Amino acid sequence: MKNTIPQSSAGSDVGWLVAFFGLAYFVLHFAQAGLISQTLSFYFQEVLDFGPKAFSEYMAILSFPWVIKPLYGLVSDFIPLAGYRRKSYLLLVNLLAAGGFLMVTGLTGAEEIIFALLLTAFGTAASDVIIDALMVELGAKTGLTKVFQCQQWLWFNAAAVITALGGGFFAHYFGPEKGLHYAAMVTAIAPITLIVASWFVIKEEKSSANLAALKNTAVNLRQALKSKTLWVVVAFLMLWQFRPSFGVTHYFFMTDTLNFSQEFIGWLSAAGAAAAVLGAWLYKEYLCVKYTSRQLLYACACSGTVGTLAYLLLADNWLAAALATVVDTQVTAMVLSAVVGMAGFGVAMAGIGLTGVVALLTTLNLAAGACPKRVEGLTFALLMSFINLSDRAGSIVGAHLFEDYFHSSMTTLIWVSAIFPCACLFLIRFLPNFDGRDD
Repeated sequence: MKNTIPQSSAGSDVGWLVAFFGLAYFVLHFAQAGLISQTLSFYFQEVLDFGPKAFSEYMAILSFPWVIKPLYGLVSDFIPLAGYRRKSYLLLVNLLAAGGFLMVTGLTGAEEIIFALLLTAFGTAASDVIIDALMVELGAKTGLTKVFQCQQWLWFNAAAVITALGGGFFAHYFGPEKGLHYAAMVTAIAPITLIVASWFVIKEEKSSANLAALKNTAVNLRQALKSKTLWVVVAFLMLWQFRPSFGVTHYFFMTDTLNFSQEFIGWLSAAGAAAAVLGAWLYKEYLCVKYTSRQLLYACACSGTVGTLAYLLLADNWLAAALATVVDTQVTAMVLSAVVGMAGFGVAMAGIGLTGVVALLTTLNLAAGACPKRVEGLTFALLMSFINLSDRAGSIVGAHLFEDYFHSSMTTLIWVSAIFPCACLFLIRFLPNFDGRDD
């Protein structure tokens, strides 16, 4: 396969990749509906009168393009479009995403909005796969996978600060309908920016379809799927990502029970995103250097359990009332968002907090290390599909438990949610040591 990175010195190659990843993930956060996530949730709740269960089921439709991510990798790797494997596809899928966002600006019905956002999901998921494939391939060659991932998530969360504040601003000052339409219009700029960047930056030689290589890849993938180690990694990632107390239900809890304004919810998400930038820097400069991945995984499983239970300070009536006599509820929520993070609502990730981004980077490095040679990009996309599937399943299950079984008790749901990061502790001992260092 022809390299899409400009061929000069090795240092400039790495610099180009880091810069392109920074730009790509900055705009991809917008393209993943980061800006319109809050306005979309607000519109469905206030205008269409959706509850958390119904809304989470609609949002599940938007997860489908992310679950089939390996398919995009196969197509772009082995079936060139107009002679190009990367550039042509990036132009096409981002054009599709931009068109979908522009469609939303004139829509009011639930089905029509979801259809338009489904187009954007296909476009951004495909872009994400192409960029991730470059990261895994070149990360394996240079040994800089952790550095590349840190750069990606640093800029992703830098964009998350802006989109969180913007989403809260649009929802609070323009209301649910105009806020959604204006946010969609601004969001359309993101894929257009990536189109321009891809056109001018990506240098790629023309190539032809390689069906023999595609067949060989299928054989290698089948061999990879027989690996018990890979499936232990899958189990760990899915358990880690399954958080029923977060997602859509968390958003409805903040608006209906805590009575937080849309503007303040935007500030909460921004606080989590800003703290995540610090967390990404700490991971890159200190944590991944001093500690092994196994040590970090143990720390993340413990902090994930404690962090989930920390939200009882907002949900448990007795704890919340006692704490409110000392600290304002909004201050407590802000600290939790910054330190622990809050899961996404609607169709995008909100600020994930300082400890949240450390856990994310640790698990992503685990996923990258588990990818067998010759099918690195495809396997990584497959692992990300399992993560997306588990994330959406957690949101749906949480909404159903919240409405149908727990009588809208967030306290019970938080206790259930804490079980899953705790369960990860028992899987870590079966995971391989990808660092090559003693634990």
